[in-house]
Amino acid sequence: FSSNIEVGSKNVFLQNRLQMNLSLFYVKVVDAQVPTLVLPDAVTITKNAGELTSMGVDLQVSATPVKDLQIEYSFGVNDAEFTKLKLAQNGDEVDLKGKRQIFTPSTTSMTAVQYGYQIGKVRLVARGEWMFLGKQYFDLANTIEQSSYSLFNTRIGFQIEKFEVMFWGRNLGDEEYIAYAYDFGATHLGNPRNYGVTLRASF
Repeated sequence: FSSNIEVGSKNVFLQNRLQMNLSLFYVKVVDAQVPTLVLPDAVTITKNAGELTSMGVDLQVSATPVKDLQIEYSFGVNDAEFTKLKLAQNGDEVDLKGKRQIFTPSTTSMTAVQYGYQIGKVRLVARGEWMFLGKQYFDLANTIEQSSYSLFNTRIGFQIEKFEVMFWGRNLGDEEYIAYAYDFGATHLGNPRNYGVTLRASF
């Protein structure tokens, strides 16, 4: 069960060329669902246990300074921690009060610049993205963590009526980071630098 409070503002300026949305939120969760490792079976079950608070801010900005050029920026801060959490581990009760919520980066941001150019029936599109994720944890005891990191992505291609061809590259900086981890220590790394092409058709 959660109680949610959110207040915000949505704004449009300069004849719709600049949009800015801002929101503040506070969430109180009771009987929060948490993953619990069961040994020696090495299986994870979900329990309703403890209480959790989450508060923060979200900012979204979208601008079109000149024709066909779009700039997007988003930024978020999330302070999420357990205010009450006691779990049984190896026959003992462990108090995890004050630990951070798992899979929740402390900050997130994304900056994207996209430009489109029309030549007859063909529209050329180029886009670059910079994504930033703050520190996050993958286990309730906060022993498995991933420090903040950045990802750079790009795509370029063209659109012709109902068809689209896009060449893309992801994680151009070849950043090594944990995308997922388990209570018992096993981790899954995010994809390294990779490239590809996507074809789309709509009818």
